Amino acid sequence: MTDESKYKMWDTVTAGAFAAAIIAGLVVGIFTGLLNGVYTFLIVTGVYLALSLYLKEGKKGSDGPLEMEGAVMGGVLLAGIGVCGFIYSYTSDVTLTAICIIAVLIVSSAIMIIRNRRYL
Repeated sequence: MTDESKYKMWDTVTAGAFAAAIIAGLVVGIFTGLLNGVYTFLIVTGVYLALSLYLKEGKKGSDGPLEMEGAVMGGVLLAGIGVCGFIYSYTSDVTLTAICIIAVLIVSSAIMIIRNRRYL
């Protein structure tokens, strides 16, 4: 598979995932409220970003973490924000939402530490 066809395949998959995120957000937004639709969009987009960029990550460099690892972390944080938004939407408890945000930050930090422990 040539590099150009590989990039076209990933572009098509990304467009499909983005369209699915928009459709899922609209459907959830229509039935449960606009903010829940936004949270659904954030979750689907974040999960796709984290998984796809993790799967197509290039070779490891010896001079530090790759830019892809930062993008994976962005996807994890995006999905975490969506989950915390859902928690607040259904419980209206600020304390529980704050605990969720702290847990998302701890999990994302742990992922980066585990993936880059050789640089510590």
